[in-house]
Amino acid sequence: MVCATIANPTQVAKAKQLPFRFLAAYRELLTIKDQYTNAALAALENAVKASVVNMRGFGMDTKVVIACDVSGSMQKSISPKSKILNYDIGLMLGMLLQSKCRNVQAGMFGDTWKIVSMPTQNILSNVQEFYRREGSVGYSTNGHLVINDLYLRRESVDKVMMFTDVQMWDTLGEGHIATEWRRYRKEIAPNAKLYLFDLAGLGTTPIDFKQNEGVYLIAGWSDKIFDVLAALDQGQQAVEVINSIEL
Repeated sequence: MVCATIANPTQVAKAKQLPFRFLAAYRELLTIKDQYTNAALAALENAVKASVVNMRGFGMDTKVVIACDVSGSMQKSISPKSKILNYDIGLMLGMLLQSKCRNVQAGMFGDTWKIVSMPTQNILSNVQEFYRREGSVGYSTNGHLVINDLYLRRESVDKVMMFTDVQMWDTLGEGHIATEWRRYRKEIAPNAKLYLFDLAGLGTTPIDFKQNEGVYLIAGWSDKIFDVLAALDQGQQAVEVINSIEL
């Protein structure tokens, strides 16, 4: 009865919980050894899907790359009393978006960039799988490697989504995200768009938006940022969408 209530779409809609609350509950359950734990985990997975049922994604005709920043600077909690880190927020938003995309590659970057293939229908378990691989790409913030990889593979994509605190830094001394983006757009994908989701609000901008076409900075860590993304895609004013969101 409890699991059915947790996963009930009507109840989820009434609760208006942020998706990250389901992640926090999911992690607590993973520490409990009980015959009902698996059923409860499945209920939470269904609940988080219900919480973003109206979130817009992209179909097969839109090629998307999702890059999650797992650097050391992302290992900060979102509030003094929370166990959720900026790191978690980036992974969660990335997996939410992946679940709504049909033509997508997702991965994480630190010292290096690694594509990690996961089932698109799982959200919470995918976040945990990414989390389990913490450290496998190092703790720097070499976000330019995401673009460089696309360039070297000569792969044209429509959208590159980077979930980060925007503390980009090239520890290898080999490239810069602005340089990589201009080259990629000029030689490979002239209509590609780069979206930087600023999850920390530190005010840093690793790329000049006025001098680099197709670049957008979206700040915040609610799932509502995807409404802003959809508005930008449709040519709407982002401010109008933000003002229409109920708090």
